[in-house]
Amino acid sequence: MESPANLLITVDAGHGGWDNGAQFEARLEKDDNLRLALAVEKALRAQGVEVLMTRDTDVFVPLADRARMANEADADLFISLHRNSFPEQTEGTQGVENFIYLTAPLETSGRAAQLVLSEIDEVGVQRMIGVSRGNYAVLRRTTMPAMLLEMGFINNEEDNRLFDEKLEQYAQAIARGALMYFGLNYRTPSEPLPSGAPVVENEIYDVQELMEQRYGFGLRPTGRFDAATKKAAVIALQIELNGAYDAQITVDGILGPRTLNAIRPFGLGSKGGLVALLQVLLILNGYDPGEVDGVFGPRTAAALRFFQRDHYLNPDGLAGRQTFTALLAG
Repeated sequence: MESPANLLITVDAGHGGWDNGAQFEARLEKDDNLRLALAVEKALRAQGVEVLMTRDTDVFVPLADRARMANEADADLFISLHRNSFPEQTEGTQGVENFIYLTAPLETSGRAAQLVLSEIDEVGVQRMIGVSRGNYAVLRRTTMPAMLLEMGFINNEEDNRLFDEKLEQYAQAIARGALMYFGLNYRTPSEPLPSGAPVVENEIYDVQELMEQRYGFGLRPTGRFDAATKKAAVIALQIELNGAYDAQITVDGILGPRTLNAIRPFGLGSKGGLVALLQVLLILNGYDPGEVDGVFGPRTAAALRFFQRDHYLNPDGLAGRQTFTALLAG
């Protein structure tokens, strides 16, 4: 595989709906599985990987359907997420274990499972049990490399504490391990700058001057994403929307419903003033889209995905209402 974009990974949140899975006091396995699955989906999509979720809400999905979905989509890897359990607390009822099918090849499923475990181990677990073999339906029925990951025992308080505190780190570790299996590197997301931080000050000066040259608001370059710059950016957005879609928005610098509703999502391959404004806003927020040239290329797409991921948006690489709202919040 040359690119994460060539991959399709199925993420399977075990149990769901009426099937609670294991239970400890008021804690339900189905809920933990879904929390982790959604975090893994987010981590993979931030890397440009296509993800197939067998469920993304609290619904029951038969085991056969989970495998069928992955098989019909011709997924490259199947990751089923669970919590372990045991009727009584013993020295062995703790830690993380990853299962592959009874006859699964070690060089495919076994290697993928071990890479994922190794990355999880780097984050820190109470006990690493290792890779085991099991006759689970989703492993038996899937046609691609597959694993069933037991992320600690739900009836072990320390495993639960680690699960809750390190959820995002575990999700990223699972994504790293999956990418490593395909010979791909996990890209560390860029860190967003705090609002108004003078880091990349020269770049902010440059884009403020660029905005003043293009729109002529009387904006004074300060090197900070300050209130005046935010208002000028909203005015620029309104001007561009009126020009692109004849939106007939009042140009007042107020990001109201009419302005937001006029935004039509755009992405890779788009060109024009709205793209240039998107690039300006990414720079103002501390992300590097490359040159402000009005061309939505791969570098702009990558910067946008990082921004979306860091701001808890769907990292789909499309600039729509939610993305512009977050960009203009600073």
